Amino acid sequence: MQNEITKKSKHHLICGQRIELVPITPEHMDFMCRVETDVTLWYYEESVITDEKLVRRKFTDRINRDDVYDFIVRRISDGVPVGVVYTWQYIGERKIWEIGYALLPEFQGNGFCLESVRLLISFIFGELGAHKIVGMCNSENLRSASVMQKAGMSKQGVFREEYYWRGQWVDQFYFSLLEREYRSDYGNNRLALTSATASGR
Repeated sequence: MQNEITKKSKHHLICGQRIELVPITPEHMDFMCRVETDVTLWYYEESVITDEKLVRRKFTDRINRDDVYDFIVRRISDGVPVGVVYTWQYIGERKIWEIGYALLPEFQGNGFCLESVRLLISFIFGELGAHKIVGMCNSENLRSASVMQKAGMSKQGVFREEYYWRGQWVDQFYFSLLEREYRSDYGNNRLALTSATASGR
């Protein structure tokens, strides 16, 4: 399937109404370290990498790979980075991609996360040729589950006691969105962001 993966363009900017998705470059590593090592931001995860050297190595290595796409979420009005979104191949031969996202606490609650996830979904289906997108979260992380639902993804199931989190076993929610559902819902503007565009700047 390697020849079917869209080749990366380091200067591919994805623009929405209030935020834009900027492909991660080496110049973004300080911000990535700030986000990735913040244990409060990843409260619902089983573990967090707190070694900045490991974070830099991980995301630097991913820059030129064609099976993973990492973006800084940047506010258009002032250029301030507010979070990150990611997508990576979940099952390559089935054209399934998984998504992940995080927004800094001071920028939460104003729709930036939902807008960025919708833009990411449009990128995955529109440019990566995905058949299906999946997303998973700790069952206690209701805000993350809400973002996926509002972005048009359906809750498909529960992985029982999948996480060992804070001394207890907890469930994991599994969400998905099919390409045909995306074409129907986003195409009819029920879920799409008005004037969302992709730019080669």
